[in-house]
Amino acid sequence: MTKCPKCGYERMPIDEVINAAECPKCGIVYAKWKAAAVTENNAPIKKASEPPSAAPSNCSPSNINPILKYAIIVVAAIVIINSFLVPFIIKYSQKEKTEPKNVAITPSASLPESPENYRLGNVPETKLSENPVINVPSREEGKLSLSDIVRRNTRSVVVVKTARGVKGSGFFINDQGFIATNKHVLSDSGNAEIKTSSGNIYKINRIVATDVVGDLVIASTETPANEIFPVALTSSIPDIGEQVIVIGNPLGFEGLEQTVSDGIISGVRSSPQAVKYIQVSAPISPGNSGGPLLNMRGEVIGVATFQYTQGQNLNFCVAAERVIALQNGKSLATNQAERGSLKTPSKRDVYCYVDSQSLVHFVDWNAGILISKPDGSLDGAKYEKWVLDEVGVDPNSIDPVRDAQLALDQYRDELFKRTFPHKSDSEKDLTVGEQQMWENIQNRYYNNAYNKSVLRRNSAINKYNYMIQQFKKYISSR
Repeated sequence: MTKCPKCGYERMPIDEVINAAECPKCGIVYAKWKAAAVTENNAPIKKASEPPSAAPSNCSPSNINPILKYAIIVVAAIVIINSFLVPFIIKYSQKEKTEPKNVAITPSASLPESPENYRLGNVPETKLSENPVINVPSREEGKLSLSDIVRRNTRSVVVVKTARGVKGSGFFINDQGFIATNKHVLSDSGNAEIKTSSGNIYKINRIVATDVVGDLVIASTETPANEIFPVALTSSIPDIGEQVIVIGNPLGFEGLEQTVSDGIISGVRSSPQAVKYIQVSAPISPGNSGGPLLNMRGEVIGVATFQYTQGQNLNFCVAAERVIALQNGKSLATNQAERGSLKTPSKRDVYCYVDSQSLVHFVDWNAGILISKPDGSLDGAKYEKWVLDEVGVDPNSIDPVRDAQLALDQYRDELFKRTFPHKSDSEKDLTVGEQQMWENIQNRYYNNAYNKSVLRRNSAINKYNYMIQQFKKYISSR
């Protein structure tokens, strides 16, 4: 082993690789000391003619170069490890975790004879259990994304427009171009038409089947085969809390066709007439009536029917089971077994309310007012009082002649100022022409007030008669 003649450092093999000409510790060049003698204590004997050497400095270039070389070697080693060795180790460990180990187990395999097998009551078995493992399908299987459901079903939804100007929604249910919608949207087929997703308009031929209690109709159309895209109907209903989608034409506005809204199933209700309603949080506007309610498999589970306006986000759809029954030539409302059960006096509570389309509904859950008595009979007087509250006024109390005269008397002074702004209140002297003009203006104002009162009375009478008639129909169906 070579020893430095100046500082006594014993060189190592690695020092020969780095620099064979210099001492790693003091930095002297060995070539300058080849002729130097070494004493017994290994101290070098300098020649008299050689000048004394300066004390070694830690900051000299000879000390810095070895440190820099060591640093370069360490950095290079780290780079190599991170680039090759570490990724290989990570990849190998992940592979060990993901790949299952193939362990062959035969029916005759037995547990090893070990005390561990008998702890906590463990008894060695001589063979595996013969009971097979049953895989229960997950409710998540078959579910689609929201965009996939919309893409598959928007072409099935149509806008329904009647001769009365009523606009709603509907959807194709078969290859013949039959559509399903609400009866309050399509009460008759005269001059009614549909508008498809492509913007084309086709005539509705006739109403094929009607479910009065379920507020449903099926109608035939003149839609060509290339624009008919039937939906998939199902009578199953997802659990409460599951996501659903409504597609329709909110408020009947042009340009809002194929509007999509989503929500969850809030509940499943049943009316006293055995109509199953699906309560959803997805918004339902008047123009949405008749549109499909879809589950996350893209199946139609209901028909959007009404919204309860006296609460927040209370929307209801008739279950699709009634559409399926109607399509098969059977109305659940006319089923003899159901009709017989409905005619049996019921002691269930009966509530009634008016939806956003001014339609009256009778249900067995707490909505609106309770109109049944403890014995199950209906309180007609209470119902009529509620009707008058909904109408806002007793139609018999509206007198157009009285209302028009009262309106003219209250507004006459203001009307005079508007007609003759250059005259004061005390200046009532008018010329013959001014007097004639003043009489005409008063008559015109009186007639306008009279006509408004007549319209108000007729509207109140129609609403009152409709609500009373619905009550009578409900009584006859029980």
